[in-house]
Amino acid sequence: MNTTKALTNDEVGILLAAAVHAPSMDNTQPWRFEVAGPVIDVRLDEDLVLPVADPAGRAIRIGLGAAAFNLRVAAAMLGHESTFAVAPDPAEPDLVARIYLSDRSGLIADLSALYGEISRRHTYRGPMLDQAIPPIVISALTDAAEIDGAELHWLDDDATRTLGQLLRQADDLDSHDEDRLLERGRWVGGERPHDGVPDAALGPVPTDPAMVRDLATGLDTPGREHVVFEQRPRIAVLSTGDEDESAWVLAGLALERVLLTATSSVLAVSFLNQALEYPTLRAQVRDLIGGRSWPQMILRIGYPAQAEEHTGRRPWRDATSWVGLEP
Repeated sequence: MNTTKALTNDEVGILLAAAVHAPSMDNTQPWRFEVAGPVIDVRLDEDLVLPVADPAGRAIRIGLGAAAFNLRVAAAMLGHESTFAVAPDPAEPDLVARIYLSDRSGLIADLSALYGEISRRHTYRGPMLDQAIPPIVISALTDAAEIDGAELHWLDDDATRTLGQLLRQADDLDSHDEDRLLERGRWVGGERPHDGVPDAALGPVPTDPAMVRDLATGLDTPGREHVVFEQRPRIAVLSTGDEDESAWVLAGLALERVLLTATSSVLAVSFLNQALEYPTLRAQVRDLIGGRSWPQMILRIGYPAQAEEHTGRRPWRDATSWVGLEP
């Protein structure tokens, strides 16, 4: 018999406020949460998926895994040990992860140390400083990915140049895909206080070709600043050994641990995932990292050269339900 106490309303608020700060493709925030005593389910909200850009749901599940990781970090800060199961019930395909919390016993050192970074982390779309990342920090990020079963591949100059060619191909495909542009227009541009990517968070326009993803490609977003971007970006590819829905969720946990670790070192990260959204280009990215694992996220990492706006979040209560009475 499980004698673990139910979570208080304050605890639920802290846990889920952290969860919703996770990154998600186009900031759709495709999650729902269900609280049952000391158990929290992370569920997929089918109304917030991207069927054109992400038909298999790979990127969406990575975002859900990141939300689950943030929840575990907040639980550790509150003193709850946590365990989790990915896709615990085959009869409920929208149930992506289930997190079990123990009674409070004191700070859980490794995870709780990342709690302060959750609200600071955001996707940075501006230029990076011409400043090398110290080897000890690169090692810490690499180790962070491995804790959750992923691998972080740091590209050398030749691989980075090849990736740049793949990204340009993907950008060209994007700009000529009316269905994709229509779907993206639902989430990108304009004033978006609670979801999506507003104009204020799109970042500046590069004056010269640069390895940065401009989500506004093909959309009307006037008034953006034009700036020079770094010429030698530092690129890492997050990969997993398996390629299925569970692996995508686990990739999300690893991704968020890497992102929070980067934030703790004052690093900024943006995503260059357009080459992973086309099967042929993704296969070429896979070859770039050795062909033995599956690329799940492409990260541009460095020290930010300017401040940028964060994207908004919907209130966690709007995505939450309770099994039984609300505490």
